[in-house]
Amino acid sequence: MKKKVFLLLVVFVCFVSAESQTGRRRNLIPRPAAKSFVANNPLSELPIRRVILYSNGVAYIERRGFVNGNAEINLSFKQSQVDDVLKSMVVLDLNQGKIGAVSYNSSSPASARTAEIPFAVDAESGDEGGGISEVLAQMQGAKVFVSSTKGTAAGSILTVEKRMIAGEKDKPQTTTHFLVIASDTGEISSFDLADVRSVKLLDEGTKRDLNEFASATASTRRRDAKTITVTSEGAGQREMVVSYTIAAPIWKTTYRVVLDAEGKPFFQGWAIVDNVSDESWENVQLSLVSGSPVSFIQNLQKPLYRYRPIIPIPEDLNLRPQIYDPEVGEGSGSGSGNGSGGGSGDGNGNGDGAGGGPPPPKTLFEGANNNFIVSSGFAGTAVSDAIVNEKSGVQTAATGEEIGDLFEYKIEQPVSVERNRSALIPIIQTKMEGERVSIFRETPPFDDAENDDEDEETKSVRTANPRPMSGLLLKNITAMTFEGGSMTVLDRDAYAGEALMERLRPKEQRLISFALDLGTLVRVEQKEDREPARLVKVVNGVFQAHYFKSDKKIYRLTNQTERTRTVYIEHPVREGWILSELYAKPDYTTARFYRFRIELKPFESKEITVAENLGMMDKYNLTDLSPKDLDVFVASKFIDEPTRSRLAKLIDLRMKINEINAKLESSEAESEAISKDQERFRENIEALAKTPEAKQLIERYIAKANEQESRLEQITKSRQTMVEEKDRLERELAIEIKNFEIK
Repeated sequence: MKKKVFLLLVVFVCFVSAESQTGRRRNLIPRPAAKSFVANNPLSELPIRRVILYSNGVAYIERRGFVNGNAEINLSFKQSQVDDVLKSMVVLDLNQGKIGAVSYNSSSPASARTAEIPFAVDAESGDEGGGISEVLAQMQGAKVFVSSTKGTAAGSILTVEKRMIAGEKDKPQTTTHFLVIASDTGEISSFDLADVRSVKLLDEGTKRDLNEFASATASTRRRDAKTITVTSEGAGQREMVVSYTIAAPIWKTTYRVVLDAEGKPFFQGWAIVDNVSDESWENVQLSLVSGSPVSFIQNLQKPLYRYRPIIPIPEDLNLRPQIYDPEVGEGSGSGSGNGSGGGSGDGNGNGDGAGGGPPPPKTLFEGANNNFIVSSGFAGTAVSDAIVNEKSGVQTAATGEEIGDLFEYKIEQPVSVERNRSALIPIIQTKMEGERVSIFRETPPFDDAENDDEDEETKSVRTANPRPMSGLLLKNITAMTFEGGSMTVLDRDAYAGEALMERLRPKEQRLISFALDLGTLVRVEQKEDREPARLVKVVNGVFQAHYFKSDKKIYRLTNQTERTRTVYIEHPVREGWILSELYAKPDYTTARFYRFRIELKPFESKEITVAENLGMMDKYNLTDLSPKDLDVFVASKFIDEPTRSRLAKLIDLRMKINEINAKLESSEAESEAISKDQERFRENIEALAKTPEAKQLIERYIAKANEQESRLEQITKSRQTMVEEKDRLERELAIEIKNFEIK
């Protein structure tokens, strides 16, 4: 028995030794690569160790791993990701290794890549050929080594012969292909391809063509796949790092806010991350960056060629400068502004509470937004209490850090997300400062864009019985920046509503709204007026009256509850309009709104008036003034009595000039009529001169013409006098306008 065991051990050791020698021989086989690179430690990929997701839709991926000797790392990407990878890839060998070429398969279509290959193969073979016979037929002259059941031979391919073989008895003929080769000694041999076991190509060029053809046709099958190969030369074990950026879904944030009885908020934030890649994240270091760094896509993988014009040989070469327009593309950017929302809650515990003991149980209680909620009588731990409790089971384990204008949430514990899966990761859990408020914002009549989605019924209810929104004035007292996102609000033990919040930086406060405040009523009355002229002057012959157009809004607020209310009125900021100092002044001002804070006691009513002025100017040319304009100036109290007298003189001069112009036009018309009559007289006299009995009529025409000639002389003298008078009046008017001033 011992001998049998010993023999078995000897056989096993010999087998292991033989396998080890075989493995060594296999590793010693050289692997061809560019520049005689030999990869003795080929790896398919480096594992992902770090992921940074940015809010602009970009992900930073970092891969790390250890390699031995010469290494070749293959990374697989989607076609759409390659441009970003080529633009951002960083490759490091951390232990004195030498990074070689980073190569990837061409983006040219398979038809372009196979155009230079001297053969082509159909995907399927038919009765007329195909398969190995079609391949070999296109390799005439290639040196091959043929191995068949009847022997072996080496030579150059001459042709592939097709023969028809007669069938036995009633069987049809069959087609057989024979490979014909010629050896170096001149011997010609033929082999039935049905008996051929293998055909080995001996020409290196033909081998490359065959491999390139196979690679090109394979790429058509994997149209969305790209392989980038990274090589490193070195000795011993080394750590390699490959990093790059690719497009990724933006990470999103959601928040939970728990309000206590005094309205103080407890804040909990979660991040939603999506792994849409084909590779799972296993224990990666995950960071989330808030901000909007510039990022773009540039087509780097496509081979580009510079256009060169074809120029004929000229007799005298004429060089001309050329201007090349840049490529036109669209970019987009995004930014964050003032977040504004609205909301009101019930007050600060004013009203019916007393003492230090817990309040008596109720079957009904009133929520912050004046809605009544039925208690279920559940005696377990409330959700709101559990969230605030340290033993809630939620461990955020995230630290925040500013990186220039960006903010990074670094998840301290490794994160695993399977491919094509998403995850909800806690990042914030802290107490915040806040105050229950109500916020009223009336959509102005000139800009109703924010309410385009409202139906007519909702809009009519809102305008007929306007209510503020219930919400919070939230202040960030932490050192972290909160990325914008959705928010669910729990008021004590009940769901209170949902809100949206934009980015909130440290020490910044923001209004959020989550429900309609049914306990506060706001009515708005608008009045428009025109104030008296503040400034009247004449500039370059133009009378200018400067005044203000006034727009007043009266907000009447009523607290319909027994709790104190804090209400913010948001009044829109309009370009060119200035708040009047005679009425309410805002407590805060944002880019789009003036904010007015009003405190309302239980069942109290208040009103505030917000007035705005818009500078206006009416212009009148002094040369065109009329008595009606003068009456307007006097009625509007633009001018005093001395100024009115001077303007009346200007108007009188203007009217005299107008009268002269009218007389000149009338005399001009009379002169033209006389000229036409005289022309007619001449024609009639000429015609009547040939008849002796028309002498009396001719004399009458001549007498009439003499009278008209005398009238023309009078008109000419009168026109000359009127023109001189007009010139004098216009000079006088010009001097008066030039010297006209309003004191």
